[in-house]
Amino acid sequence: MPVKVFISSKLPTDLERELLSRGVELLALPLIKTVPVEFNPLILRAFSPDYVVFSSKNGVKWFFDRVSVEWVECETVAVGSSTAEKLRELGFSPLVPSEFSGEGLVDLFKGKDLRGVRFLLVKPKVSRRVFSDFLKERGAVACELIVYETVYDTSKKEELLNFFKSGVDFAAFTSPSNFKSFLSQVPTKVLEGVNLIPIGTTTKKAIESAGFRCYTLPGEFSLKGIVETVLKEVQGV
Repeated sequence: MPVKVFISSKLPTDLERELLSRGVELLALPLIKTVPVEFNPLILRAFSPDYVVFSSKNGVKWFFDRVSVEWVECETVAVGSSTAEKLRELGFSPLVPSEFSGEGLVDLFKGKDLRGVRFLLVKPKVSRRVFSDFLKERGAVACELIVYETVYDTSKKEELLNFFKSGVDFAAFTSPSNFKSFLSQVPTKVLEGVNLIPIGTTTKKAIESAGFRCYTLPGEFSLKGIVETVLKEVQGV
């Protein structure tokens, strides 16, 4: 019997091939989609930040949909390897925290004198305030710029239900929103006996707060880390 794996995100071709080559029966399906939120692109020049912080690749996408790359002359910061890669494609060399989370951002800057330092935080409509609160406590000047919001994508509900109908070995969730979207589309009983893998600590908290146990965290909080975790388990089957 092949190992069945669900991942709540589209996978890069190389990662998908790696799983399929090991005989994994895979469904990689995003359960959310992002839509832009209107903002004034001139805020970049008006605020004149020392750092622009991107919490996701979607933030990069929707920010530069309205802002010229040439306008960003300061340091950039990327949470996550995929976010960093998107910025590098645009010619930036972002700072990347070792832990891909708000806590990771705090660790990245906690040794610096931040009094008067200006941060433009590019964010979704709903997000945590760990880093924002840290900056306030340290005397930095932070401007939160909401550039997109996340909504549930239910267009593949039948495909999702059919995949889980005969049981799944591993289900990996790439954000709290993806997990909540999953719960809104399928009965919770389908997760009985399924090993749940969150992409990071924030998603882990969301899963656990809903009453479920997580199997393990990936070594790297990324899609690559999820795939590596699954492959280690597949080798042990």
